[in-house]
Amino acid sequence: MKFFLILFSFFLFFSFCEPADRPAGLPAGAKHDRNMNAYVLIENGVSRIYYDNGKLFFECPVDENKLYHGDSKSYLRSEDGVSAQGRYEHGVKVGDWTWYFPNGKVYVKQKFGPGPKDLAAQFNGDEGNEDGPYERYYPEGNLEVKGHYKSGFKSDFWQKFFKDGELEYSGYYSKGKKIRTWFYYFPNRQTESVEVFDDSGKFISRTIYAPDGKKLCDVEEKGSHCG
Repeated sequence: MKFFLILFSFFLFFSFCEPADRPAGLPAGAKHDRNMNAYVLIENGVSRIYYDNGKLFFECPVDENKLYHGDSKSYLRSEDGVSAQGRYEHGVKVGDWTWYFPNGKVYVKQKFGPGPKDLAAQFNGDEGNEDGPYERYYPEGNLEVKGHYKSGFKSDFWQKFFKDGELEYSGYYSKGKKIRTWFYYFPNRQTESVEVFDDSGKFISRTIYAPDGKKLCDVEEKGSHCG
């Protein structure tokens, strides 16, 4: 029994104690969250999270259940500027969201729908309710990836570009799976490979080329032929 009391006391100490070097300038009510290594304050219907250096990281209104509900912003850790902004409805991202590079240029623009989150999409690492256009940019400001989501999954036509604006690959998705014919290119504009899938996402074939255009391999479900 004594062992369990000691263990419980140890858990309480490391779960709730404040770090000795609490950052200066934090609001008095901000409490340290050990899991996030950050400070959290919910006051007057607004949740604010502070970095461990005392700088504001995130702010958003909350509903009666303390779920994010309203326009939110995230801020850079070591300098002034917004790192992300968008809107929550009862804890779920909705509408247009934008993420930024430290230089202030747009990193990602994405749209979220009002529908329920798809668990399979979440398992793949997405939010589960992405719905609409998706764009990702290089730090210099030129477009890197352009595509579309539907009900949490990559859908329809997607493209990725090299920094100089030339196409790197393109193809179609359905429910997060590649379908039809995908084309990949070397930086010298020569075709790198061509992949073919059926409309359910099943792999059919892949043809691989050298940078000089010479065909290297034909890969199919049952085997490959190279040389």
